[in-house]
Amino acid sequence: MAEDGDIKIYVGRKDIENEEFEALSEDIKRNEQNGNSEKAKQLGEKLAGVKPTDELTQNCGIDFTAAVLYQSRVLLTFVAEYVVQKNIGDAFLSDAVSSAMYDYLKVNEKGYYDNISDGSAFTFYLLALNKGGNLSENIGREFALRCSLKSSEIEKLGSEIFEYGIEKFTKLIDEAQFNK
Repeated sequence: MAEDGDIKIYVGRKDIENEEFEALSEDIKRNEQNGNSEKAKQLGEKLAGVKPTDELTQNCGIDFTAAVLYQSRVLLTFVAEYVVQKNIGDAFLSDAVSSAMYDYLKVNEKGYYDNISDGSAFTFYLLALNKGGNLSENIGREFALRCSLKSSEIEKLGSEIFEYGIEKFTKLIDEAQFNK
């Protein structure tokens, strides 16, 4: 006679999907009611507007060609996404902020959005983050490669952009004051 310990109870995939859907629906409703959804949209638009500033580009001894400025912007956009995913604990809110950022770019900076929307622009930076060692240095080296300029100055600039972005975007997220 077979033992009952060998019997497995099948939980249908539909039950699990229904529970996930209900949890997501509640999360959406809660964030709409407490104002977080609107804050997420506003934050996403602010993040989209962050560009390489004079603070980053002055007095660093680098010739800021169009290519270097473009790669600086790409890196800042990548860092915005990275910081949002890392610092906003609520998956719905982090996705809402990212979506708002990309929606803003799609409408207001279509050419730039089209250039980064295939995902390849960020792939190399993701790989750099997954390497061991100093994240900032890894990103700096990858930035230099994206700019097709191999120099310690351009690597340093990439590291500085990464660190500046982390600080800037963390501050913007804190200022959003999402409700719990």
